[in-house]
Amino acid sequence: MSKSIKQLLPAENHVTLREFSRGPARFFEDAPVAVVSKGRPVGYLLSPELFETLTFLMAQIKDPVLVKEELNLSDAWLNQVVGGQDL
Repeated sequence: MSKSIKQLLPAENHVTLREFSRGPARFFEDAPVAVVSKGRPVGYLLSPELFETLTFLMAQIKDPVLVKEELNLSDAWLNQVVGGQDL
């Protein structure tokens, strides 16, 4: 029995790469949206608020400096997250 694409993706919503390329702005939501090509995810869309929340939460459970480096975030992001703490 094959699973549907919705069962395989961590995001509830999905859009094909073709649909996305025709009007990307309309697919950014408060929940993740998977972009799929040939039935496989090629990326995920996140609203700015959701991305900020997720990176902040990652910094709470992991070394914020590593999160900054792994996601190529700015020094300003790091300063905001650590709030002037010594690292």
